[in-house]
Amino acid sequence: MAAVGLAVAANPVQAETTAPEAGTGPPETGAIILPTGDEIRLTADGPFITEPGAAGDAAFHTSREPDGDRLVVPVAAVPALAAGEFSLAQFNIDALTRLGVTDAREPGTAALLEAAEAEVSPQGGEPALVAVDFTALWPDGSAPDATFLRWIDVDTGEYTSAIVDGGSATLELAPGHYQMVPSMDRYEETATIAGVLDLHVDADPEPVVFDGAAAVPAGFALDRETEPQAFEYTAFSYLPGTQDGVQGGMFGGGEWDLQVVPTDFDPESREVGMELRQEFTSPADAPEPYSYSLYGSHDEGIPADAVFRVRDEELARLDMDYDSMGVDAEMYRVNLAVHDVRTMSGYLDSGPVELPSERTEFYTADPHLSWSHIGVMGLGAEEAPTADVMHRSGVLKPGSVTEIGWNQGPVTVGVDLAGAAYYLPRFYRWEDADLLLTNPSMHSSGSPDEAVNTYDTPGQTVLAQNGLGVNKSEYGGSLATELALVPAGRYTLYSESYRNVSWTDLGTASTAEWSFDTAPSGDDVALPVSVVDFDAEGIENGYADADAVQQVELDYATQPGAEQQVCTAMTFEVSYDDGATWTPVAIDRDGNHATAELVHPAGAEFVSVRFTAADEAGGTVAHSTIRSYGLR
Repeated sequence: MAAVGLAVAANPVQAETTAPEAGTGPPETGAIILPTGDEIRLTADGPFITEPGAAGDAAFHTSREPDGDRLVVPVAAVPALAAGEFSLAQFNIDALTRLGVTDAREPGTAALLEAAEAEVSPQGGEPALVAVDFTALWPDGSAPDATFLRWIDVDTGEYTSAIVDGGSATLELAPGHYQMVPSMDRYEETATIAGVLDLHVDADPEPVVFDGAAAVPAGFALDRETEPQAFEYTAFSYLPGTQDGVQGGMFGGGEWDLQVVPTDFDPESREVGMELRQEFTSPADAPEPYSYSLYGSHDEGIPADAVFRVRDEELARLDMDYDSMGVDAEMYRVNLAVHDVRTMSGYLDSGPVELPSERTEFYTADPHLSWSHIGVMGLGAEEAPTADVMHRSGVLKPGSVTEIGWNQGPVTVGVDLAGAAYYLPRFYRWEDADLLLTNPSMHSSGSPDEAVNTYDTPGQTVLAQNGLGVNKSEYGGSLATELALVPAGRYTLYSESYRNVSWTDLGTASTAEWSFDTAPSGDDVALPVSVVDFDAEGIENGYADADAVQQVELDYATQPGAEQQVCTAMTFEVSYDDGATWTPVAIDRDGNHATAELVHPAGAEFVSVRFTAADEAGGTVAHSTIRSYGLR
C-alpha cells in the first residue's frame, strides 16, 4: 500500500489563530492566487467567489479547520498535492489573508504558512501509534484517482487531514475512537463520493474500507426543468449545535456527479451527516427565466435516500428586477446561504443575467437560514475594476413573494455594507491585528437596500494627521495602517477614485474626506464615520426623466456598528458639467434627515453631486461623485 502524505498536523479543536504581522492584512482587491495559479476573490463580507460561469471542471475541495480557517484546493491540484509538490497549508485562504499574501506562489510562502501553523499545533509527547490500513473503492471495485481524508478523535478533539494518491494508504493512528470524512474523486468523470465513517482503533485494528458500491445519489428533485450552475456539499461530524468537529466537502460548478455513502452507525451524541447547497437556472429556451437557490441538510446520519425533494410552494419567491447602470451589460449572480450555526465557504454561481431584465428566483425558506445576494459586474472584462452589487433578503418564509430591485439608486460614496451576510465595518481599529483599516465604498448605491464594493479602482487614499501624511495607497478607498503609526489623536482620510469601465457610464469619479478621532482602547472598534446617503426618485436603468421635478432624500448615516452620530450641519450641491461648476441646492433638514427638489436645466445629461456634513462629536465629511446618474 502507498504511504499516505499527511497534509496538516493534528490541531486541537479550540486552537487560536496567529495574529497577522503588523502592517499586513486583507489584500487591496481581495484576490488571492493559489499555488496552482487559480484565482479566487474574497468578498468584503468574508466568503469567496470563484469565476462565475466556469465549467464543471472548476471544482475545489473545501474544508474548515478547527480554528475556522478555510482550505480551498482545486481538484486538478490533488495529484501534485498528494505527490508532495505543495503543502496543504498553501491553500489556507484565511491564513494567506492574515499574512497579507496575495500570491501563494511567492518564494517562502509555504515556509511562512507552515511556521504560523506550527504555532497552534499541540505540544508535548506523542502517543504510541498503530498502523491502520485504509482502502477506498469506486463502485466498480477499482481505485479512485485520489482520496481526501479528514478525521477527528471524538474524545480529545484533535483533527488531522491527509491526501491519498489513489485509494490505498496506511494511516498512523493512536488507539481511540475516531470519526472520519472521506471523499474520493474520478477526475474525467467529474464524480465524487463522500461519506462519514466511525472507527474504533485498538492495538490490532481492523482494516478500514470506504466502499463506493453502497453510494447513493445526492441532490435535489424539483418541479421545473433546470440546468445546474454550482454546488457545495459538506459531510461532517460535529458536536451538537456547533461547528466543532470534522468536515470536508467540495465547491464546484456545472454538471458534477455527487454521491454519498449512507452511514450505518449510531452518531453517539454527535451531529453526523451532510449539507448540500445548489444553484439551478432555467433552460436557455425557457420563455421566462427562473432560478433556484437551495439548501438541504441531514444531521442524524446520511440516509439511504439522500435526494431532497422540493416543491415550489415550499420555497420563498423573489421577483428580481435587474436594472442596468446606463449600459446594457451582463451581471453574474451569486448567492450565499447563511446558516445560524454552520458557516458556508463561498458564494455559489447562479448564472448570468442580462441588464436590464427580470428573473423569478426561488429560495429555501428555513428559520435557521438567511440569504445574501451579489451581482458581479465587469468580471472577465479587459479593464481591471469590478464591482459587487450587494443585497440581503435575510430569513425567508415559505410561500412568500418579495420584489427586489437592483441598480435602482444613484451612484454615491458609502460606508454601509447593506448587502453583506456578515458585518464588516468600512473604518475599523483592529487591535488584535495591529491595524487601522479604511475601505469606504467610493462608487456605492444610494438605494437603502443595496451596497456596492468596487475593486481595483485607480486613485489614491491618504491618512494624515496635522497635515502630515501617515500612510498612502494607490487605490481608491482601500488602506491598511499599522496602529503604531496611529496613536490617539485626530486624523483625516482623503480618498479619490476613478472608474472607466465598459459596463457603466456612471460614477466615473468620486472623492471623499473624513476627519475623525481615534485612540487605543484594547478592543476592536468600528469608527463613528459617516456619509450623506443620497437617494433620488425615478431612476431606471441609471437615468431619470430630465423634465420632471425630482424629489431627493438625504440621510446622515454613521457606519453600522459604530456609535450613531447626530448631524449638526449639511450642504448639498449639484453639477451638470461633470464637476466644472457647482450649484448649491436648498435642503429641508430635520436632524439626520433632509429632503430637496431638483429642477434640471435644459440639455443636462448627467447629475453630479457633492455634500458636506458635520456631527455633534466633531466628525466631518465631504464627498462628491461625478455622474451619479443620467438624465433623459
